[in-house]
Amino acid sequence: MRSRKTRRDFLRMMGAAAGVAVGATLPGIPPNASGETSPSPGTLEKRPLGKTGFLVGTVGFGAMTTRDPEVIRFAVAERGVDYVDTASRYMNGENERIVGRALAGLRDKVVLATKAKMGTVDEMILSAENSLRSLKTDVIDLLQLHNVTTEAEVTDERAREAFQKLIDQGKVRAVGVTTHSGQESVLRAVEKHGFYKTVLVGYNFRSDTGVAATVKEALGMSQGLSNTIRAVAGSGIGIIAMKTQAGGYASPPGGMSPHQAALAWVLANPGVATAIPGMTSYAQVEENLGARGKRFALADRIALGRYALEIGDRHCGMCGACGGVCPNGVEVPNVLRSLTYLEGYREESLARSAYGSLPPGRNAAACGECETCLHTCRLGLPVGRLGRRAHARLAG
Repeated sequence: MRSRKTRRDFLRMMGAAAGVAVGATLPGIPPNASGETSPSPGTLEKRPLGKTGFLVGTVGFGAMTTRDPEVIRFAVAERGVDYVDTASRYMNGENERIVGRALAGLRDKVVLATKAKMGTVDEMILSAENSLRSLKTDVIDLLQLHNVTTEAEVTDERAREAFQKLIDQGKVRAVGVTTHSGQESVLRAVEKHGFYKTVLVGYNFRSDTGVAATVKEALGMSQGLSNTIRAVAGSGIGIIAMKTQAGGYASPPGGMSPHQAALAWVLANPGVATAIPGMTSYAQVEENLGARGKRFALADRIALGRYALEIGDRHCGMCGACGGVCPNGVEVPNVLRSLTYLEGYREESLARSAYGSLPPGRNAAACGECETCLHTCRLGLPVGRLGRRAHARLAG
């Protein structure tokens, strides 16, 4: 069906995209998205996690880089956090053990989510059973198939068989998927096929920005991630947002911290049930939880505009448009994600692990042979230069 958008609609959206860097209206968020009935900042607003039966606070805890169990314990016991996310692969399994120690005596206060990578039925069942031991629990509330990129993976019969057996055995309560690329396709596939109940998706204020993204939406070629999240959530799928801080880069000097504003932007989308920013300190817990019930306002737009200028040529928006386009086979989205782990998260071991896991010939070694990258990023990122920097800093 042809788009009914008028030329006026097109120009309005183009103006919105061009205005992001200076704090103008950000795409994907209606002016009154949070409504006048939003709770006061910091209060524990709860939303249903799709049709899982879980009701969760809007700001959960992403534990991927957390090494101190007391920080997690503080967030749960003292600040009411009721959703904690980890994975069997984080820190080579140590992260689940950290979470298990943190939740001793508090297990019944949280929805506990972990992940299993694609494998044989027996491998995935064994992975979940190892997670149960590491987490010191009898049941995983939400088990997610890790890093799904295609509809074929959403319908993979091995994963479905393994996950269904775990549900039948009472070891898992609900199942979902996580995705870093091809996100809109994965969201629609989960909605279409009906087995998985949740999607963990990379989503932040740069997700729908850039001239190319705006042109596609204006021509009816893409709904944009924000609209897809709303639509899929409306069908009963629980949406969890990760990568919400656009890399977590240091705030620009002066003015407001953008990190609460970034969370408020994400949570202004009613399709998002909860967000899981990574937190490694008590100060980060306090800052991020201050976004609960916070209405996204003009001051937040200004803060994010300044932040966008600060990180403009570094942070990948994770749209996945650069996936599969490199003639030399470079997995560009994963290369850029690894660089974000290094420069945004300041987690060298995580960055090296992610980069080192790329298949032979798929890292950015080939970027050194290209004078000009053939891909034009919707955010204007210098993809070739970032690829070369990633390889120089993370290879070997």
